Amino acid sequence: MRQFTLSILVVLVYVSASADERPAQTIVITTKPRFEQRGQFVDLVISDTNHSLDISWWMPPDKQFGPVLLDTNRVYTFTVVQKPFYSISIPKLCKVQSGSQTIYDIEVCEIHKTKMEYKEVEIAYGLVRRGPNGPSRDIERRLFPNHREYSLGGCGKTPDDPKTDWIYVCSDCRNAYEKWKLEQKKTK
Repeated sequence: MRQFTLSILVVLVYVSASADERPAQTIVITTKPRFEQRGQFVDLVISDTNHSLDISWWMPPDKQFGPVLLDTNRVYTFTVVQKPFYSISIPKLCKVQSGSQTIYDIEVCEIHKTKMEYKEVEIAYGLVRRGPNGPSRDIERRLFPNHREYSLGGCGKTPDDPKTDWIYVCSDCRNAYEKWKLEQKKTK
């Protein structure tokens, strides 16, 4: 009986580990964007004959996830990566093209227009608040949106939750943030 229990345990560990190691899937959809209100949230909905994806775009009071403004009467090419997360896949917008022009690329800093470093960072769980001397959301978004070297993991944490994540970090944003901090010290 003990051998049977150990065999089942090994199978369960293998199945759960392999489920988390599923490769991400890249999907390219060319379509007009559609936005749908879902309670207080707004999702970008893109679909073609093979796929239909809902991507978080906006939530109250002023948190916009969508990195670009999109015209619902215009056709775009969206490149999305479906990243496995436990038993579901989460779509992540990677690139938006209008004709031959790239209007958004997750690898390029939207402020500094430089290619960013894809870096493994720790995940911060719980309620992460700004320090009293930290920049406002607006300042951070306008001057150095990709300076953080950690990922937000949500409020709850279980022992099975991942400890690290991969994000894009901009060295120009880090430099701009350090410069901003020095200027704040000088004015006090």
